[in-house]
Amino acid sequence: MRTINLIPQESKRQGESRKRMVGLVAAGLIYLLILGVITVWRQGSVDDAEAEALRQQQVNQQLQADVNALAGAEDLSREFDAAVATLGLALTNDVSWGRLLNDLGRLIPDRVWVTSYSGSINRPDFTAETPSTEIGSLAFAGIAFAPPDVAAWLRVLDSDQFPAVVGTWATGLTESAIGEVETVNFGSTTNLTPEALSGRLLERIPVIP
Repeated sequence: MRTINLIPQESKRQGESRKRMVGLVAAGLIYLLILGVITVWRQGSVDDAEAEALRQQQVNQQLQADVNALAGAEDLSREFDAAVATLGLALTNDVSWGRLLNDLGRLIPDRVWVTSYSGSINRPDFTAETPSTEIGSLAFAGIAFAPPDVAAWLRVLDSDQFPAVVGTWATGLTESAIGEVETVNFGSTTNLTPEALSGRLLERIPVIP
């Protein structure tokens, strides 16, 4: 059966135009919505970047303030290093003579006594690759009853009981007498080791945390 369209052609065209218009309006609204979302997202990114830049600027300002505050500390550190260097020159190879002779006095053999002594300190060599094991020397003049007593003296000074010296030897043994008692005069020289150091250098340098 043949279908007969009773709607006028003009009305049909108007309906189709309205549909197209509605479609265009809907598409425009969707476009505007998408554009708004993109704009808001970009604005948020810009705000985040500006906030990060502000935070970094504040960090930089704080770091600069810290650097300025440390300027005085650097000067103080240089003064401290200079004072330590001066103290080091004064007390390097500083020997505790009182302790050294007191320890020696407890070890001298009964048949030996010291009549005089003299000591000297070597100038430190700061260019040496390894520190010297001998920091100075010590010379004695003494009296013993017999040569074996001088040998006992040498054994005592070169023993582990007295590590402050090493390489002791005797020279110039001559016979003598005290009244009717025969004696032997002798000279003796030994080398000082780092065990003879006073340790005052480390005691006078404060520990800075």
